[in-house]
Amino acid sequence: SSLRMTPKDAQTIDEAPLIARCQAGHLEDFDPLYRAHVRSVYAFVYRRTMHRENAEDITSVTFMKALERIGTFSGKKGTFIGWLISIARNTVTDHYRTKREWKDIEDVWDLSSDDDVATDASTTLDIEKVRSALKTLDAAKREIVLLRLWDGLPYKDIAAIPGKSEGNCKVIFCRAVEQLRKEVPLAVLLLLFLSPINP
Repeated sequence: SSLRMTPKDAQTIDEAPLIARCQAGHLEDFDPLYRAHVRSVYAFVYRRTMHRENAEDITSVTFMKALERIGTFSGKKGTFIGWLISIARNTVTDHYRTKREWKDIEDVWDLSSDDDVATDASTTLDIEKVRSALKTLDAAKREIVLLRLWDGLPYKDIAAIPGKSEGNCKVIFCRAVEQLRKEVPLAVLLLLFLSPINP
């Protein structure tokens, strides 16, 4: 079954009181927040590592960090899933910093560890098609496309991650899609929109 879950799908619980209780020291109330969002966070990480074991480890670390830092979350700055994705993004960055010569976070989607010999075979063909399409975009456009199409984040959350304005993210996204329409086959573009890579 697909591990892709959009923020809308994840909002099956009333998060605000749970977050407030966690921030007041009742950390046992973090569990329903974890269960509501773990699949979204795992899918985000997996699509940037293409390695199940690493994705599981990084997802675990992400939620440990989130639990430790729950007091810093503010709903005024974005959604809870957007905050979790920001932590996951930084955790992926830390993972690659320890494994190889540093590359920009925007390019992490195209990395794999030297010891990660096998990528899941069933996704190999789709991965190559999508990677070829995404390589036609510069790093800033590519990340916004990934966050919007693969991770299902609203523009408000996307804007907080790369540090751009919401309006600017919308413009960049539209330009990126227009560029993809001109430069890649229609089948690849449909693959990018309709069939995100899922573990």
